[in-house]
Amino acid sequence: MQRSLLVFIIIIILYVTLISYIFILKPYEIYENNKINTSGKKLATLTDREGRIVAIDKTIYEVWLDLKTIKSRGKLDSLKFDLEKFLSEEDFNKNYIMLGKYNDILEIKTYLPKNILKYTKTYLSYERNYNTSYDLRKNIGEINKTEFGIEPYLSNLNILDKQQEIKLTLDLKMQKIAYEELSKMIKEQDAEGGTVIILETKTGKIRAAVSNYPWNMAFMGYIEPGSTIKPLIFSIALEEGIISPYQKFNLTPYISPVPNVDFTIGEVEGHYFTTLDAKDAIAYSSNVAAVQVMKKIMENFSNEWLYNKLELMGFGKKTDVEFSKEISGILAKPENWYKITPYQIAIGQGIGVTPIQLVSIFNVFANEGKYVKPTFLENNNTKSFQVFSPEISNLMKDWLRYTMLKGTARSAYKPGVLIAGKTGTAQKAISGEGYSDKYYSLFVGFFPASKPKYTIVSIIDDPKKEYYGGEVAAPVATNIFYRLENFNNTNYTKVLNGYLPKLTGKSLSEALFILKSLGIDDSKIIIHGNGNFVINQTPDISYEINKIDYIILSLGDELNEKNINIR
Repeated sequence: MQRSLLVFIIIIILYVTLISYIFILKPYEIYENNKINTSGKKLATLTDREGRIVAIDKTIYEVWLDLKTIKSRGKLDSLKFDLEKFLSEEDFNKNYIMLGKYNDILEIKTYLPKNILKYTKTYLSYERNYNTSYDLRKNIGEINKTEFGIEPYLSNLNILDKQQEIKLTLDLKMQKIAYEELSKMIKEQDAEGGTVIILETKTGKIRAAVSNYPWNMAFMGYIEPGSTIKPLIFSIALEEGIISPYQKFNLTPYISPVPNVDFTIGEVEGHYFTTLDAKDAIAYSSNVAAVQVMKKIMENFSNEWLYNKLELMGFGKKTDVEFSKEISGILAKPENWYKITPYQIAIGQGIGVTPIQLVSIFNVFANEGKYVKPTFLENNNTKSFQVFSPEISNLMKDWLRYTMLKGTARSAYKPGVLIAGKTGTAQKAISGEGYSDKYYSLFVGFFPASKPKYTIVSIIDDPKKEYYGGEVAAPVATNIFYRLENFNNTNYTKVLNGYLPKLTGKSLSEALFILKSLGIDDSKIIIHGNGNFVINQTPDISYEINKIDYIILSLGDELNEKNINIR
């Protein structure tokens, strides 16, 4: 009797297992092949430095229809009228079909009839949502879709699925301002594109990175640095005592640095000098003075020595910032140098630098000679090492401040916003052909000039009206810091206790930026009416963000108490 009972129990267990496999595990197999997160785990929420959402996993309920069971039970004919509202003709040939993704169980019951629901199974899934504002996606990337970016980098290290939240160094306010000012200059100059990176000087934390291209130039492209390299060349010579801070240069319009080699370097057209001291040679960006400094370096040291100095600064190697597919730039090995190579380098030619390399290298002047490794992780411990002595770096910092006031960047000066920096105008090289008639306009500098807090690089690609760095790239940096200094806190909405903030009175672009910063998907935002400003919002500021199904923004152009819904 007991043996029969045991056999009966075993049969029941096997039967239940088989049924589970058919009706539960099998649909799960299909789900496994279609889900968004390959790990099946909820990925870490990425936020900016202030906790504003950059990327987040949204809980999704996937509803799968078991057509196989419907057919086996002979229910297809009686359900076909209702099923045709959800399925195509091809779908009827399948066994399992996903009917849709829903935010919650209530939504499922609202949209799916009961007679169909009884033949469905619901699975918990996650869908990645991104803040798409102001070029953020080119920094973040997307796992399983792009090989570049922060997310693929974190995913490759198995960090993304082991933490609930990861705070990035990015500041969405600074990202917005940098994006707008760069875009404005690109439009004004009818340029091909441009890049801006803002580092926090002492920590190397990247507060903004904008790349106005279909790809991320800031980490994945390189340019010749042009005249922005000159402060580094002068600093090498000053550090070694080869020149003095009071050095006088007797100048001619052209110089041939290598005897018996047909290679001549001249001043920029219209900028001819007879004599300059070292400070003015930097301020007025003298090519001939830079070549003279390099001649003194090469009289005292070898190609290998100079190569090692440049490599120590960060040329020719990745910064190892948390960005997958960062490139190394170009610094040829000294055994491959020509006789003219050091003199090309002196004026920023024959060497390729990525924007993140350039801003990190230049940061040594703002940071008492220390190179600080750039980072995208807010809680990352900063690594640094000494490149120049504090004395030489502080001297150059003063000279770069003078450059903004009296030199090539003086037209970018704004009262109350004193920046130190160096301009550059680099001809665009064409592989195998030499140099074209197109230019990159460059500026690298820091703010405030006396006690730097931020270091910036701005690059404009092929500006059509002006191409000198002081006329095109430097004003981008100045305008960014001017806006940051004069940012009116009343124009920026903070989230209080998880409730929807007040959006009325704001421009449509500001309102959309705020909503995306809160992780609210575009599909939930409904725009009603015409105009540039939000005059009404539904729901109001008393509504909890995590309960929002949709938001209606009513637009108008008149901003007054009669038509603004203030709540």
